[in-house]
Amino acid sequence: MSKRVLYIGWIGYRNLGDDLLWNLFRDRAERYLASGQITIVPSLPGVNIQHLERYDTIVLGGGSLIAPTYIKLLYRAIKMKKKVCIWGSGIDRIPESVLHAIKEGNKVPAIQRFKGEEIAQLKEVLLHADFAGVRGPYTKKVLETLTGVSDVPVIGDPGLLLEWNHAAVKNEKWIGINWGTTMNNLYGNKEKEVEKQLAVSAKHWIAKGYKIFIYAVWTEDFPACQRLDKLIESPENVLFEKKRYTEQELMKKLSVCSVTMNFKLHPNVLSLSAGVPAVALGYRFKVFDFFSSIGLEHLVLSTSEEQLDKKLVKLADETMQEADKIMNEYGKKQKLYGTQIEKIFTEKVL
Repeated sequence: MSKRVLYIGWIGYRNLGDDLLWNLFRDRAERYLASGQITIVPSLPGVNIQHLERYDTIVLGGGSLIAPTYIKLLYRAIKMKKKVCIWGSGIDRIPESVLHAIKEGNKVPAIQRFKGEEIAQLKEVLLHADFAGVRGPYTKKVLETLTGVSDVPVIGDPGLLLEWNHAAVKNEKWIGINWGTTMNNLYGNKEKEVEKQLAVSAKHWIAKGYKIFIYAVWTEDFPACQRLDKLIESPENVLFEKKRYTEQELMKKLSVCSVTMNFKLHPNVLSLSAGVPAVALGYRFKVFDFFSSIGLEHLVLSTSEEQLDKKLVKLADETMQEADKIMNEYGKKQKLYGTQIEKIFTEKVL
């Protein structure tokens, strides 16, 4: 009789980042587990994740899902004697002041993400999960600060499993820009200003002979990308397709770029996996968490920075110059974390 596994993720909402993490989980399960051994139910719209009694194992999947709502579910699952796994999940919505304290090794100020009994539930889940591994060192530090549990390993973002085996043909000069919206819920709270600064940077690159490829990873981001395209005012040098790409389609598009600038988190992973160095707009905690995990945090610029356009141009130049070094570092981290991310399958945890 096959075991039933519930995979919890923010999937089915036309967001490439979250969907690709589910795709990777499903594909690795097929690769490592015998056919008929397991039935995995993804938490697509219409699946009631409150009905835990139907499942043997509950997996908190990739993404920034260490949040009170989901932890409450895992806590319930533990009380029901179900298997519980945390598969490279991270925490987010942590203020920039807390991020700075963590980075500088200072005492971390009060964290409001979990409160009261939510903290006790989080501690219980971390102590009793059958498999627990988190996205990055900053998530680990926040969890330790909240609960006192210090031995949860960093296994990396599951997006590190992405594979791209095609050689890029860089016969044109392209720079990729991922843009979108967070409804102004970003570090610095000046989304429209960041958009203008991006346009200024793009005009600089066009003047240097580059073409610009603008791309979205969420359908809700199309209007923001169209605005950016219009702000750049150079239709002959800008490509924006109002299209929701698959991960392989987007990696193929990105593989011809010299460098990419990315607003959302997983476009960075797609770019790096396609062999192209990425500069990240650090709009929330999760971006810094991921880049710290792969030893490339110098490639992140906070959206709260002043003179963002000038800093982007400078960092893009430096990134193109050290592209080989960056890609070598990323390749090492893919190998290091890949084994740990796959342990949930290779050690038959499910």
